[in-house]
Amino acid sequence: MRVLPRLTVLSLVVLWAGCRASDATPEAGPHPYDYIVVGAGAGGGPLAARLAERGHRVLLLDAGRDLGATRTYQVPAYHALSTEDADAAWWYFVQHHADRALDREDSKWTPEGILYPRGTGLGGSTAVNAMVTVLPSPWDWDRLATRTGDASWRAANMGRYYDRVREWLSVEIPEPELGLDDPVVSGMLQSAAAVQAGSDGVAAANEMARVFSADVNETLRSSEGTGLFRLPLATKDGRRNGPRERILDVVAAGHPLDVQLGAFVTRVLFEPRPEGVTAVGVEVVQHHDVYGASLAPADDPGARVHVFANREVILAAGTFNTPQLLMLSGVGDPAALVEAGVVPQVPLPGVGANLQDRYEGAVVAELERPIGLVAPCRIGASEAEDPCLQDWLRGEGVYRTSGFLATMLRRSRPDAPFADLQIFGVPGDARGYYPGYSQDALSEPNKRRFTWLLLKGHTQNRDGTVRLASADPFRRPEITFNSFDEAHPEQDPDLLALVEGVRVVREVLAKAERDQLEQRVTEVWPGPEKQRDAELAQHLRREAWGHHACCTSAMGADDDPAAVLDARFRVRGVHGLRVVDASVFPEIPGTFIALPTFMISERAADVIEEDAR
Repeated sequence: MRVLPRLTVLSLVVLWAGCRASDATPEAGPHPYDYIVVGAGAGGGPLAARLAERGHRVLLLDAGRDLGATRTYQVPAYHALSTEDADAAWWYFVQHHADRALDREDSKWTPEGILYPRGTGLGGSTAVNAMVTVLPSPWDWDRLATRTGDASWRAANMGRYYDRVREWLSVEIPEPELGLDDPVVSGMLQSAAAVQAGSDGVAAANEMARVFSADVNETLRSSEGTGLFRLPLATKDGRRNGPRERILDVVAAGHPLDVQLGAFVTRVLFEPRPEGVTAVGVEVVQHHDVYGASLAPADDPGARVHVFANREVILAAGTFNTPQLLMLSGVGDPAALVEAGVVPQVPLPGVGANLQDRYEGAVVAELERPIGLVAPCRIGASEAEDPCLQDWLRGEGVYRTSGFLATMLRRSRPDAPFADLQIFGVPGDARGYYPGYSQDALSEPNKRRFTWLLLKGHTQNRDGTVRLASADPFRRPEITFNSFDEAHPEQDPDLLALVEGVRVVREVLAKAERDQLEQRVTEVWPGPEKQRDAELAQHLRREAWGHHACCTSAMGADDDPAAVLDARFRVRGVHGLRVVDASVFPEIPGTFIALPTFMISERAADVIEEDAR
């Protein structure tokens, strides 16, 4: 119905009948909303929209802003800038290893930890991501069905949710001429095609032709395919689109969806009932910048109000904040809650455990001359100063993309049952996240550089954690990934896969220099001095990063003691409370997590409606 303006606490209480500022239990309903959804990102946004379309009264809460009118949001090539925008991003600082000394060897390390940016506001992290929209493999869904004991999670059934997402999500593939018109980019792609196909010249030509014809999602939907593909992006007419546009379209159509921004949820409200502990609402602080992850946190968070729902509360606050909210509300490992100063209500030791991510690495090469595709670009400059922005305003040019023009989808070893390694190329120097990284990527010196990024999917580490630093809801949690096998890193299959990725890229670079480019290609990262597998593994163990955290409120079967949720998104031991975001996966799906999260959001809408009948 409305996107609600930022309100004073007094007007908030007046507007939301049923809101209270005391700890008393709510008066008997009905309340204005059937469902309260916390978080307007990849999980919560599509879910709230779908429930409202079906006639349910929904309140969607998010702590951030709507930045859809800004170029930081709209321009796909600005995605890195958006993660350093104080209005668009929250900054977490994480630990990669239990051994803090090893973390300090990472070139990206800061005294707070290693930067891990997330989005905040309408669209959540889909408002700051690189817009890559790639399906997981069918194996991912079948594995989830086995893990939960629910056959409806199998790939044969989940495919329809991809079709449903595509009803509202525009997906575009970069124009072929962006790669072919630039000799460096074209040469890199042709060399990658040759390496992917082997030494057969005809096979290499066929591989290159497929880059401009095949749809990686159709390939993944029907097989465990490998090959060289252009990357599909969540853009419409060369502009970012996603859950934000879905939400606003549903509001504009007059469906019963209210959106309250600048609404930071501090805890879930419970009520003892005969059937057990029941979620009845949430506690909210009305402020955009109250959280410690804000780049400019406020000193005074203001008063707290309570908002109640008739049916359910649905947490979609993301992999870090959903477990934090559960723990702040007394749901989690009892001993850890007591240590943090929280009174336990529901014992669920799996909350905040099982943190996972894909691993990323980089091989950076330097050329003799700037890459023509990006040489004139001045990312972040005014229209008058940036010819590439002028091109974008005319509906042309490289700014219509996130810079990732093609990817090699490979098996990391010959006996791997599925493609688990993506290697994609981008002009510039990209080595992970650190304060200022977005300006460094395409600085004038780095316009002579080309990066091949390595992305290891289906990672095997399950040892990461999200833990409360204290009972203060405005303080960031403590996040430790415990990356790779801490005891035997030399045997870690994910680390060995990244080493193999470096070898593949070096073959591509050598072939590009020899056969395609009329200039020298010099590897600057990891550097030619690192040749032995052990040297590369040591480098990658220090420098690997990720940005698709998941799995901290995992689904599982009824006999799984680590399961936080059942197969229908319900928090175990609590009535009226579900989780619908990337934290629900028990194992990380595929290589890019946005599209799988959209799909589970659509599935959750069906499940919730079934349970409401």
